[in-house]
This record gives sequence, C-alpha cells and structure tokens, in this order.
Amino acid sequence: MSAWRKAGLTYNAYLSVAAKTVRSALKPEAQTAAVLSRDRVDSKYTKFEKGEPQGEPKPLVN
Repeated sequence: MSAWRKAGLTYNAYLSVAAKTVRSALKPEAQTAAVLSRDRVDSKYTKFEKGEPQGEPKPLVN
C-alpha cells in the first residue's frame, strides 16, 4: 500500500501537499507571486436531474 494511502490522504490531497512542499523549497528569487498563487483552487458544481443540468455552475464554498 502506498504511503499516502496509509496516511489517510486521497491522491489529490497528496499531490497538493507535494506541490506546496516543492513551491516552498524554491529559491527566494523563484518564489514569484505567480508561482505561489498556484496553490489556490476554484471549484464549481452543477446540480443534474434526469441527465440535464439544473442551472449554471455555482462556486463551491467551504
């Protein structure tokens, strides 16, 4: 069994942690705002009934 599974993480959560670790390990001159802003994720959802979307996608808010 893989280490991320044993730790109770999903594969996406594991990738997020790994990417954040790599970004934080960059040299200071490489840590630009564009690079550091990549950890932000926007998610949307759409409700479906009988195979048809019921409106426009809405942002997923915590």
